[in-house]
Amino acid sequence: MSENIAPNAELDLDQWLATGERNTHNVNLYARMDLIAEVEALEAQKQPVEQVAEGDEALGGTNNPNAELEAQIDDLWNRIDQSKRVFRVTALTKQETDAIREKVLDECSDKIDKAAAMGRTEAKKTCKRMEISVPADINAYLRIGVKEFTDKVINHETTLRMIAEATKMQVGEGWKQLTLDQTRTLYEKLGESQIGLLADAAYKANNETPEVTVPKS
Repeated sequence: MSENIAPNAELDLDQWLATGERNTHNVNLYARMDLIAEVEALEAQKQPVEQVAEGDEALGGTNNPNAELEAQIDDLWNRIDQSKRVFRVTALTKQETDAIREKVLDECSDKIDKAAAMGRTEAKKTCKRMEISVPADINAYLRIGVKEFTDKVINHETTLRMIAEATKMQVGEGWKQLTLDQTRTLYEKLGESQIGLLADAAYKANNETPEVTVPKS
């Protein structure tokens, strides 16, 4: 009830907001995920070992035929872990994401036009293969083809720019903002699955409200 609030008490909004930050998530990416294939190859070479009940081990200890393989596997996992980098993804406002999309439409206009032409060409081929001759049906396929191909370009370029805008990489004790070129290189070198982790973190930061649980004293 308002009568319980001290008459002189007032909320200093500016002071409160000065301590505020947007939703943020940390993401670990690994440069050497290719080594997992070597781990799998070594795992496949391991010999089956009979499980010995506790207390029934030989006095001299059990001889592990996979000891050398397991040491190599551990070394590979260590190398994978050493290739880890930590990225911090912070929420963007709708105004910022809208500005990014507008920038894509401007900067990537030629690429979008090229995609539209390709979509139109492929749609015509599809109509020919399906023996579609009605002009209205052909035009409908053309519109679908153009939209499909251009959406891929727009969404891809928008996602890369959103990640670059929202993400910093840990460097020593600090954080360094990613550039668009670095983000594009991450995508090309590490692939869809890892760059997707950054995109997922950006979506989560933008759209999910974290639940805050106050610990009981």
